[in-house]
Amino acid sequence: MTENDRPCTGGMPGATDPLVRHLSDRWGGPAGSRLATPRRGFWTIPRILTALTTLGVLLAVLSSQYCRINGWGGTGVYHWGCYSDVAALWGSRDFAQHPWAPFLESYSSFEYPALTMFLASALAAATYGADAVFGGTALDYWGERTGLLYWDLTFLLGALSWFVLTLAVMKAAGACPWRAAIVALSPAIILGVGINWDIFAAAALGLAVLFCLRRQWWLAGVLVGVGVSVKLYPLFLLGAVFTLALRQQWRPESGPGLRWADFARLTAAGALTWAALNVPVMLISFDAWAEFYVFSADRGAGWSSIWQVWGVLTGSPLSAETVSTWSFLMFAASCLAVLLIGLTAPQRPGLVQLLLLIVAAFLVFNKVYSPQFMIWLVPLIALAGLKMRDVLIWHGFQILHFWAIWMHLAAQISASEPQHLFDENLYVAAVFGHVASTLYICAMVIRDLYRPQSEPSAVGS
Repeated sequence: MTENDRPCTGGMPGATDPLVRHLSDRWGGPAGSRLATPRRGFWTIPRILTALTTLGVLLAVLSSQYCRINGWGGTGVYHWGCYSDVAALWGSRDFAQHPWAPFLESYSSFEYPALTMFLASALAAATYGADAVFGGTALDYWGERTGLLYWDLTFLLGALSWFVLTLAVMKAAGACPWRAAIVALSPAIILGVGINWDIFAAAALGLAVLFCLRRQWWLAGVLVGVGVSVKLYPLFLLGAVFTLALRQQWRPESGPGLRWADFARLTAAGALTWAALNVPVMLISFDAWAEFYVFSADRGAGWSSIWQVWGVLTGSPLSAETVSTWSFLMFAASCLAVLLIGLTAPQRPGLVQLLLLIVAAFLVFNKVYSPQFMIWLVPLIALAGLKMRDVLIWHGFQILHFWAIWMHLAAQISASEPQHLFDENLYVAAVFGHVASTLYICAMVIRDLYRPQSEPSAVGS
């Protein structure tokens, strides 16, 4: 029996989840039989999940309509919760002057990894290409609002990645395909998908996890290399696989454990793919390629991080060097803790459970905790076998923080009287809330790992 063959022990729907059991009564009883059994006819599970993701995409578009109509300037982008780095960087990183600006030394630097540089530039080139396709009328029509066309094209590609992510989670969930509905209708993705390019990394990692669970290590490694070239965090999948391989050697268990050869294949494929995507950019402009790493190393405490809140509460902001040191040390200590958990848990942890703990630790101790980072955890939460109650608690605090950070930023640039602005203490409380909710999710995962009477995770062992 493989990890994907095990019975569904948590998530949605399932007889063991009190909330889902209560809500599923009308669908055929406590087990939710209409949802739990295979479906025939047109409305199969993949098609239903695709329809749900379509609904999520439409809700995401609606949530951004104010900015699509009025532009991404002024305090309105914050009051309506539709701020986007994609739209802001169109002008501030010189895409409006040249589609391949990040690769040219004469233009502004672009503080993102190599594949994000290419995606952003390729979409900018497509925006310019519309002018040629329509005989010079398209950009004339858009005029100063070409940034909207750029955002629309980026969002369209992001929406396609969202569909890929939902279906990847469905496949990875094995006997629990309905867990992918969490991804399809996640408020975190609905609100965050249009902000940055994070959905592309999430889709790459989702596919990498799926291939790991199928023991297709070379394909998984390729997706890790792709994901790391978009955002850094897919790299942490190597840590989860390393832990499981070490556990199998240290305390061999029955069932298909991971071997060092599996880890080697995953790492080699990831390194080769990363090199294939990054070396050409290095050769074109090493400084442009290195900007992401230089910026990440030199930056100080960013919005919504525990380090920034420390400065707000104490009135003494930490230096960039201090933040870098403590952020690294705390994350390294967290990785060591995850390794010990993986080795000492009475039952073999799931790959997704360990990955969730590592990614969550990175988010909590990172120099910045941007609103769109909540996308990173959604597929992992969906696959970790958590109760729906815990999923909703986490989402609730993420939504609270999403609005709090925008209202806080609006207050920074508004000329209104203080009584009409968002109180800073509420922002601090919201940051504590979204960090605490992430730690709560980690605690629930660790609790499940140390419950001898509980079944192993349905995915990722």
